[in-house]
Amino acid sequence: MSNKVKVYGKAQSRTALGIANAYLILNPDVTLDELNAAFPGDLNSANRCDTIFIDVNEADKFTNSEGKSNYEMFFFEKEDEVLTLKSGQKVAMQQLWQREDFDKLVEWVKQYGIEVVECKPIEGFQKGGFTLEYDAAAIAAASVAEPQPASQPIEPAPAKAEEKKKKCNWWLLPLIILLIIILIILLMRGCNKEQPAAVEPEPVTPAVVDTVVPADTVEAIQKEFNAAQFAAAQTKLTEESKKVLDDLAEMLKKHPNVKLLIVGHASSDGTQAFNQKLSVERAQVAADYLISAGIEKDRIKTEGRGSSEPIDKEHRELNRRTEFVVLE
Repeated sequence: MSNKVKVYGKAQSRTALGIANAYLILNPDVTLDELNAAFPGDLNSANRCDTIFIDVNEADKFTNSEGKSNYEMFFFEKEDEVLTLKSGQKVAMQQLWQREDFDKLVEWVKQYGIEVVECKPIEGFQKGGFTLEYDAAAIAAASVAEPQPASQPIEPAPAKAEEKKKKCNWWLLPLIILLIIILIILLMRGCNKEQPAAVEPEPVTPAVVDTVVPADTVEAIQKEFNAAQFAAAQTKLTEESKKVLDDLAEMLKKHPNVKLLIVGHASSDGTQAFNQKLSVERAQVAADYLISAGIEKDRIKTEGRGSSEPIDKEHRELNRRTEFVVLE
């Protein structure tokens, strides 16, 4: 694995968050400007600003048409989701990644030694998350070491001017010979003993970081319940729309942690100001219906987008609708 980081993810947005965490592991001293230079804003076509990463203190500038903050819709803003740089700065990452943008991101980060091994889709109300696998020792060894000061040469000891002559004690010679013989015998016995087998060092186990984060998008709701339609210039729910909302209410009761953003839309009939007001009222009507069905008010947010996001220009009646975006 050397100095690379492998990413195993579930859900595209959470895998993208895992990629950002992998980059911080490989570049722990990176600044916010350097991070945005490494991940250019054009990697994400759904980007709501010029950069993919922002300081969390700039969250107030992301508001909807009513002046309310919708920062949490576009960025990972929870405490366990934001990135903390070495300087202590808190950084939030874009969380909306379309498939084409995500594939482009995966190819882009290969140059940094980041490999996305898998990105599993989520089904129903499964949790999304990511796991990072890397060899911490290899990454540390790859960093540039500071040069060490050269060791000082050891000066040779000054030669003695004269060697003192010593008297030879001849009576010690037999004792010295005997000691030499004993030493030779001991060495020969030591050589005959079996040498212990060399113990091989245990292989280095790569460090694994496992981070599981709740999924921000539940495709089941967005696919199965975005069918609440309205008549032209009306905010009254049709009987078919009420059945759809009844089913949605039952699902929300089974999953009390799920929160919704209800987005109202209008067709291109009428003025822009009228359509904007109409879309806001449609979203609120759908929210009031869910609340009357027993869903807590604090689990629902509303927003109107007028006629700016049609889904079918040929059949205007399909644009008179509400859509549901899962916030948690």
